[in-house]
Amino acid sequence: MATEPDLRAPAASDKGPDFDKVDNAYEAPGARDVVPDMPPIPDVTAAKIPEDQWNWTHHNDDYHKPHKPFPAANTEIVSEENPLEVDVFYSMRSPYSYLALYRLAYLHSNYNVNVNIRVIFPIAARTAKPGQKSAIGGRWYYWSYSVNDARRTGQYEGIPFRWAQPDPILADTYPPESCSQITAPMDLQPYITWVVRLGNAAELQGKTLEYCLAVSPLIWGAQAKIGEWPFHIEAAFNSVDGLNYDKTIKDIQANPDKYDAVWQKSQSDFDATGQGGVPTMAFNGEAFFGQDRFDQFFWRLRQNGLTKRHMARAPFVSQPLRWPTSSGGD
Repeated sequence: MATEPDLRAPAASDKGPDFDKVDNAYEAPGARDVVPDMPPIPDVTAAKIPEDQWNWTHHNDDYHKPHKPFPAANTEIVSEENPLEVDVFYSMRSPYSYLALYRLAYLHSNYNVNVNIRVIFPIAARTAKPGQKSAIGGRWYYWSYSVNDARRTGQYEGIPFRWAQPDPILADTYPPESCSQITAPMDLQPYITWVVRLGNAAELQGKTLEYCLAVSPLIWGAQAKIGEWPFHIEAAFNSVDGLNYDKTIKDIQANPDKYDAVWQKSQSDFDATGQGGVPTMAFNGEAFFGQDRFDQFFWRLRQNGLTKRHMARAPFVSQPLRWPTSSGGD
């Protein structure tokens, strides 16, 4: 007699499924062939969370005294010469990072705040050992919910959206009622190291926001035909002023440590916020996790004196459909 699959059971295999046969996304023929040879990636799984991470040191349950006081509001005049600074921890595999992107870009362009996008590896890679479920896959209910919710959020926000095909992370995610939710080991991942290291290269040139605006809509915004976004990465990268794809790939191949140091530092700083998911917007160490926390994040910036710029700066995007209203701070 057949039994129902236990979607919450731990994986029994040490190696996981045959990732050459899993059916989790559509890839156009030849899509993997455009990915250049990448040097081996160091271990991307998250290190032990620091003991002084922000959420623990500022824990306030209205009974125990926090280890550290909450940051006082900024009293300096916020201007183009003295902007606020925020870090945004961003994954190229995260639909919600993409769904926050245009609001982040509009904020950076039109307000006196530097929005520093920092590309890290996705939670599926950071939390899974070979043969194990990732943190997101371990929650039996969440994968299919997020597939549907991301589409709905795109409609609500007025942002073009289509689920990534191919998925930047190879994992056993379909069919949802019986898949193992196991992520392939990094040496079997064709895409994620490529787009992360390119993002790190853009960060070294101060162009991460521009890079994400060029590349994320290919993956998540249906700007490429289904299954074909890898074919367009080179052109998207070259479309950003100051970035050169061929030179960058050659330098990554020759000097991988230079680029790995970028995501490793970002990962360490991300861990210090006490958060695990993306997008995470961090201001004064305080983490605002999720695109649905943007309005609260904006409110916090306004509490600290956020002002509008006299003239917008690049990269330019239109005002998002659901920008915070005057009651929310603008």
